Amino acid sequence: MLKTIDLFAGAGGLSLGFLQTGKFQLVAAAEINPNARNTYAKNISDNNPEFEFIENVVGCDFKALSERFGGIEIVIGGPPCQGFSNANRQKNSLISMNNALVKEFFRAIKEIKPKAFVMENVNMLRSDTHRFYESTKDNKEIDALIAQGFKIPKREDSLLISERNYVGIDFNNANAIDIEGTLLPDALYQLISVLKKNLDNNKRLEKYLEKNTSSLIKGIQIYSEEAQAKTDEAIKEIVVKLTDIKEALENKDVLTARNSIEYIVSLQKVLLTMNEIITNGLIGQYAYDGNGLTFTVNSYSVIDYVNAILGNEYVQDGGTVCSEWYGIPQERRRYIVIGVHRDHIKGEKVKLPEAPEKYKVRTVWDAFGDLMDYEVGYESEYTPVPYKDEEIGEYATLMRCGSKTVKNHITTKTTGKAMERFKAIKQGMNFHSLSTDLKDTYSKPERTQNTIYLRLDETEPSGTVVNVRKSMWIHPRLHRAITVREAARLQSFPDSFEFVGTKDSQYQQVGNAVPPLLAKAIAEKVLQNIK
Repeated sequence: MLKTIDLFAGAGGLSLGFLQTGKFQLVAAAEINPNARNTYAKNISDNNPEFEFIENVVGCDFKALSERFGGIEIVIGGPPCQGFSNANRQKNSLISMNNALVKEFFRAIKEIKPKAFVMENVNMLRSDTHRFYESTKDNKEIDALIAQGFKIPKREDSLLISERNYVGIDFNNANAIDIEGTLLPDALYQLISVLKKNLDNNKRLEKYLEKNTSSLIKGIQIYSEEAQAKTDEAIKEIVVKLTDIKEALENKDVLTARNSIEYIVSLQKVLLTMNEIITNGLIGQYAYDGNGLTFTVNSYSVIDYVNAILGNEYVQDGGTVCSEWYGIPQERRRYIVIGVHRDHIKGEKVKLPEAPEKYKVRTVWDAFGDLMDYEVGYESEYTPVPYKDEEIGEYATLMRCGSKTVKNHITTKTTGKAMERFKAIKQGMNFHSLSTDLKDTYSKPERTQNTIYLRLDETEPSGTVVNVRKSMWIHPRLHRAITVREAARLQSFPDSFEFVGTKDSQYQQVGNAVPPLLAKAIAEKVLQNIK
């Protein structure tokens, strides 16, 4: 049994696949989300008294951890993909921590020195578009790697910070701007930001104001009173704009303050971006041309960093794997990197999973058609329902193996408007197929993603499973959202695997997970690569 650690483990999809081979022993895992950690414990680690949970990879002494287990042989994990800064976008959004979690993953490999590792992430990971920015936090490390002969080419990126000017904000001297002193309290900013989003939708605006007007007025009053003693021109202008918003709220005519609302939200976004530059220690220079402010910084690709940081100790390769290859009823593409220590590699190159010559494509109906007549629940706690004595298909049989009941068969209650939409949408169609009168709660319906209000086509695999509660995926035949269990079936989680936590957390855990059957195929390929 190969002692294995799973970093960024989530609910445990990757771990479960490795366990299903019978060749790996999970001795530790890292997961910061308490609901996901509880799900992982319930299904994977509870029966192992020596198992160790790491609540946060940042600052973890991986060398000491490995020594406590007499050495860890395999490191697996999927660092969160949301952190990648895309320097090719027209309007950049800097991401906090500057992708530090990816770097923490490879720090773990350097300290543990496993026989092999697997990093799973979205297939864009290999793209030159996804980059790290030069930072005081690790620039010495990068320069040292370059000095050793590793190729980490850098390029100059110009990040757009602002396309307009603001009273009292001197972009000619951007480094001297009092960012913290000019930022609104977070609670007040969030209230005004959501207010702005609702301005173009009368129904949503009315509901929002009914609930939040008093909080908005109170927050503005407190800020304005505290700002009276300040002489900064930017803050004085903010108070003017806030007063305009407050008076419009009191007069029940908030649309007259649209310009002030947009000014406040726009300025705060600029300040928050500038604050992220400071927090992340980015190395660069501001440039102001009289109209807009940019920040010029060098960047380098994630994949170049990965190749360099591991030096010559590991032979590695990456590629895209597809869920359908392994009988998973879902069109999901994931990019994986497998690395094997040179002392343990079998052969000269790392072999990646490849598409089989023939494979059976499983459909949405294969996944959960057998569950259609089972009663669903609407609360996070669901009493497992015993299986009926019925004839079921091959995939459903596989999913039921090891279980006697249906678990997590919970969904959201359907409101009147949602029910109208559900009834109007046919299989394979989505929000965009609705008539105009059924899109009235969306301020910009044309910008709605194709995954919203998608009624699944029972004759095809599903698309990539995300948080299907937020996307409102619809059952192929029933007028309701699909359940947590149905989403888990699409992900190839067996019915014996029980999710815990709030309803939304359960949906999120399923959407974030690596399909276990895909993880099992990756694990089997790792075994083929090591001696």
